[in-house]
Amino acid sequence: MEKILKVENLKISFKTQLGRITPVDGISFELSEGETLGIVGESGCGKTITAFSIIKLLPKNAFLGENTRITFRGRDLAMIDKEDLQRIRGKSISMVFQEPMTSLNPLYTIGWQISEVYKLHEGLDESQAMQKSIEMLGLVGIPEPAKRVKEYPHQLSGGMRQRVMIAMALACSPMLLIADEPTTALDVTIQAQVLELMNDLKSKFNTATMIITHDLGVIAEMCDRVLVMYAGQIVESSDVFRLFDNPLHPYTRGLIHSIPRIEVKKLDQKKLNVIEGFVPHPSKFPEGCRFRPRCSFAMEKCVERPPVYLTETGHTVSCWRFEGSELYE
Repeated sequence: MEKILKVENLKISFKTQLGRITPVDGISFELSEGETLGIVGESGCGKTITAFSIIKLLPKNAFLGENTRITFRGRDLAMIDKEDLQRIRGKSISMVFQEPMTSLNPLYTIGWQISEVYKLHEGLDESQAMQKSIEMLGLVGIPEPAKRVKEYPHQLSGGMRQRVMIAMALACSPMLLIADEPTTALDVTIQAQVLELMNDLKSKFNTATMIITHDLGVIAEMCDRVLVMYAGQIVESSDVFRLFDNPLHPYTRGLIHSIPRIEVKKLDQKKLNVIEGFVPHPSKFPEGCRFRPRCSFAMEKCVERPPVYLTETGHTVSCWRFEGSELYE
C-alpha cells in the first residue's frame, strides 16, 4: 500500500510565560492508503496537537523542531505556502473536530456550510453545490436531507451535527481523514452509529484515517494500528490485535485494565483499576522516563535516563523493563 503520510521526529514547542515548553517531543509514525491509525492516551498527552500540526492549525506561539518532517504524498507540509495549504485542506486532508457545535458556524445553514467545500475545491456553482450537499447528507444517514440543508446547527441533535461534520470532511473524498474524538459527548447508541458510518465510508472511499481518542473501545472497533501516547511521546505502538492481546508498557496495561468489565456483576465486588496521579504539565515533565512517577514497576534506571525504543515483529515499546529480553512471553 502507498504511504500517504509520514511524520518524522515531530517536535512541537510553545513560547509561554513559563518559558519554552514542548508538549510533543520527537514522535514518528506512518499511515498507508486505506489504513486506520489510532492515537490513544489521556487528555494532555499531546494527541490533538499532533493532529493540528499535520494541517498547520497550531497557534502563532507554536513552532516545529528543526528536524521535524511532515510528508504527505511526498510533499513536506511544513514547507508549503498558504495557497497550497488551502488547496490541500478540505480536499486531500480533512478533519472532523472534537465538538461539532463549536466547529459549525451557528449563523449559517448546514447546506451553506457544506456547499462552501464544493464551491471552493470543486468549482461548483450554488445550485450544483447544494445538490451535492443534499446527496452527501443522505450518504451519512441524515433523514430528509433536502429539509436539513435549510436548518441551522442548533436545530440538529448532537449525533446529527457529528454526521454533518463527517459529511463536510468527506465531501471531496479526501485521501486522509483526521477524526479528533469523533464520538465525544454522544450516547452509546449514537456512538455505535457514527463508528459504523465511518467504517462504511472508509470502505467506500478507501480513505486513510487517523483517529484521536482516549476511548479504547473506539480503538478496538476501528483501528488497524495503535500508537499509545504519554506526556508528548509514543510509549508503545503495535497492530490493534497485539496491543490488546499483549500490552507491554505499564501505561498501556493501566489503560486497558481500567476498562469496566462486563463479567463484574456487582460494583461492590471489585473496584475499577485506576492509574494513580495525573499527566504532568509540559513545563514539569520528569527526568528519565516520564511515566515513572505513576509507574509501579519503576527502577533506578528509569530516573537516570529516558528508555530506548525496543522493537520486535512490529511491536515497539519504550520501557527499561524489556531491555535485553524478549518482548513476548
